[in-house]
Amino acid sequence: MSHSSTGRARAIALTVAALVSVPVLAGTAVAAPVDMYAPYARAAAKVAANGVVLAQKNVSSVTYGTAAGSYCVKVSDPDIELKDAAVVATISNNRAMITAIGDPHPWCQSAANAITVVITDSAGAAMSAPFTVAVL
Repeated sequence: MSHSSTGRARAIALTVAALVSVPVLAGTAVAAPVDMYAPYARAAAKVAANGVVLAQKNVSSVTYGTAAGSYCVKVSDPDIELKDAAVVATISNNRAMITAIGDPHPWCQSAANAITVVITDSAGAAMSAPFTVAVL
């Protein structure tokens, strides 16, 4: 292999390495949640264990609450009175316990438009897990 072809090979290798590393340097983009098909729910969200909203209907955001294993699901429709609504939640693909609190709760800064979701394992220890929540 000649000196120029060795240099060319190195240049190609460096270019490929640079192109491959671009997504790592730029970070990963999180896609906007899709609209959730929930015709009988006034608000609903499908949430990943890390709090990312995968699908939603009338939900503006999900954040971690102030207590371990808790999430704050913010409902965006101002006409929904959570304290008077039926709020249900289910764990996705996990054996755990889940509680959905529609009343203002300190773990979500006592926000009137937030559902506090608390997840624990069978021993009562806080944990993160994917879940679905709905306001009927």
